[in-house]
Amino acid sequence: MLPPRSAIGRIQSHIRPVLPPRTSGPNVHLRPFTQRTRLQLLSPAQGRPQLPFLSPLAPARPLPPLSIHLRQHFGRLISTESREHYKRRFSRVTKLSLSFYAILVLFSVVKLGVYQEDIEHSWPTPPEWSWKSRWCLRSAAAQQNPEEIGQLMTNWPMVAGYLRELLERLEDPEIEGKGIIEQDEGGFLVEGVGRTGLDVSAKSEPWRRGYFQALMGAAKAAENLDGWLTDRKQRISAPAEYVVGPSNPRPKPMPVGQKKVPQEEDCEQASPSPESFYMKVLTTRGFDTRQKLDAALAYADWLDFKGLGQTAGDMYTWALDIAAGGLEGDVSKIVDMKNGVLKNSKGADLPSENLLRVSTALAVHNARQGNLPTALSLFTSVLQARRSLPLSEDFTMPAFPPPHKNSNDIFASLFKSIRNVLVPVTYPEPLPSGDKPPQRTTASACEEAGLMTYIGEILFASSSKELGLAWTRDAVDMAESTMLDLGKSDDRDARTRCAQCAKVGLENWKTMISSLVARSLKEEQESREQAKSAWFGGERRAQAKTLERRRWEAEDAILEDRIRRLFPLLEGESGLDTLAPNSSLFV
Repeated sequence: MLPPRSAIGRIQSHIRPVLPPRTSGPNVHLRPFTQRTRLQLLSPAQGRPQLPFLSPLAPARPLPPLSIHLRQHFGRLISTESREHYKRRFSRVTKLSLSFYAILVLFSVVKLGVYQEDIEHSWPTPPEWSWKSRWCLRSAAAQQNPEEIGQLMTNWPMVAGYLRELLERLEDPEIEGKGIIEQDEGGFLVEGVGRTGLDVSAKSEPWRRGYFQALMGAAKAAENLDGWLTDRKQRISAPAEYVVGPSNPRPKPMPVGQKKVPQEEDCEQASPSPESFYMKVLTTRGFDTRQKLDAALAYADWLDFKGLGQTAGDMYTWALDIAAGGLEGDVSKIVDMKNGVLKNSKGADLPSENLLRVSTALAVHNARQGNLPTALSLFTSVLQARRSLPLSEDFTMPAFPPPHKNSNDIFASLFKSIRNVLVPVTYPEPLPSGDKPPQRTTASACEEAGLMTYIGEILFASSSKELGLAWTRDAVDMAESTMLDLGKSDDRDARTRCAQCAKVGLENWKTMISSLVARSLKEEQESREQAKSAWFGGERRAQAKTLERRRWEAEDAILEDRIRRLFPLLEGESGLDTLAPNSSLFV
């Protein structure tokens, strides 16, 4: 128990300070911190803290500049933690974006590489060339076969561009042309063409073959770009009638969707003339007989197309000299060098393949010029020579592998692409020079059918319509039977050639029958009119004309049924091949 507290320790009441009495004054009401007066800004009242950035400014106080206001505002919003958060998010988005674009670029590169491997297998290039030269050649070859790469038309300006760059590389001694030399102190000088002809005999056969393909492709592109201009500033090509300039005050309107208009002051020829490329092949040393003959016949055909019949005849004569120059022995025993007619003398003197080609081309040229007797003599001599060739079952002509048709099967296309990437390309063996007599095969019947079609057309137009129609019937029968014999043969060129021959023969046959039906109908009407005034035999002649008209109409019906039956086969073999691909405008 605690002891009782003493009163000594207490403060005396008279010593304790007396507090002032509390008065009931007015209560202080604290105003919200978002509503303040000027006095409160100067001397804030006790209570909650004042936050100036949350309170509206007084109307009398001027507004700060927008930049300062935004800096103050965002400086308050972005703290140290939020700034680091935004940095991390921005870095993550940047990494994801760069990764996505890197994957997209790599996918595009892989896709382009697979495509190049596919067209490399379809159109092989010389393995000794650099990658850029091979790229140009196979890209130009693919563009010339639009149906094989999923396109509708050939982009001839692009083909000309690829081959122009390729020829510059091949003829440059510092790049691909190491070892080529000029001929005879500077080469040949051809009027209107320029200096042509190089000596490439020191190069390998694949190099020479690729160079020949480049020259012939450039010549074909030049033929299709004849009359075209290229605007180098806008990188657009178009026919001259679409170009705006002083020489063409009324240009044709541009196609729908084409916004660029070529200007004459910025234009130049889209391609050099075809003559320059053909003459370069003809005057280059190192090409074989077949290659030079291809250039000569193509050039002569181009001259025929341009209406220069006399110049074309001179070129065909040059082609005949080229073909005869590759033969051994006495050429006069095989062919008449004046007109190209094959003599077909009995013995071992058989014409070479090059002579057969030249004689056929000469016959077509004479037929175009209206010289039908000479054309008929040439055609019959070539047909007789082909029928006298020795038979051979095992003869196959080496050639480039035919391009594979596009398949709708995704897995088959994928497997084909993988196989092309993994399996290296084998460059094909060279074609024969054509200086030896060819051998008669199943596919050679198509050549005979084509000759018979020409002969039937000439006979129908010149001498005997019945005889011409008979030759045409036989030609169609031979072409059709050859197509069935070839079946699913790998020789796609032979099947295409037979399909084209059958199609031309059917068209000629249809035209002949339609002409005979119209003629017999007219003669029937005339005989009936004459029978009214004739005393004897008029009705009999009218009945004979009626029977003749019914005969041609019956053959016309049979022909229609035959065309309907063969149409799927013809379209399957030559649906796109018979169409001459034209370049799309303004590319």
